[in-house]
Amino acid sequence: MIVTIDGPSGSGKSTLALALARHLNFFCLNSGYLYRGLAYVLKTFYGYDENKMRSPNLADIQACLQSGNFLYEYEFGLTKIYWSGDDITMYLKDARLAQLAAILAQHEIVRSEIRKFERALAVNKDVIVEGRSCGSVVFPDAQVKFYLDASSDVRAQRLQVDQRRRGTILSHHQAVELIEKRDAMDRERAVEPLIKPDGAIVLDSSLDSREQMIQKALEYIKEALKK
Repeated sequence: MIVTIDGPSGSGKSTLALALARHLNFFCLNSGYLYRGLAYVLKTFYGYDENKMRSPNLADIQACLQSGNFLYEYEFGLTKIYWSGDDITMYLKDARLAQLAAILAQHEIVRSEIRKFERALAVNKDVIVEGRSCGSVVFPDAQVKFYLDASSDVRAQRLQVDQRRRGTILSHHQAVELIEKRDAMDRERAVEPLIKPDGAIVLDSSLDSREQMIQKALEYIKEALKK
């Protein structure tokens, strides 16, 4: 079974996906980590800056993803990205890297290679996959699709807390600006824009507690499993 969770930045997709994967003993696939991991590798090892992220080279993308050095793992309830044997996951939550990943993700050549990578990871597995076009493009035939949303204000507060843990202090105004900039990039891009997938169940994490969200989602999935 494939379950997709789409939605904007900071809506709680990763939290919900990990919780559902643990409850159901499914593989958890965080597509955002793939884009951020790719952006990190290009920036750190291929000399990419923001301008170069706007015009990535297909050969570089394929060299990263097809070399065997770029690995995605889900073990013991944690998702991790490795490059050449080194765990680079700790670098992927930086707000600046997220912006670079968003720029990179606007290109069809990048999204096409990531799609291949995701589909290969999902072969012969029960998977919870989260991102921004999982239910609409990557896995359009998924048995259960969710669209997770939350207000800009709530998502900005979450971003502030997350970045503070990593030593970056953002004012609420700065956090809102980052959230709204990312939303615009995701919704207005020409390739695979963020939309509510056909048939997706809408959940709002501004309204429900974490536990309520998990229980609601589990009920939908268990109903689908019965069928």
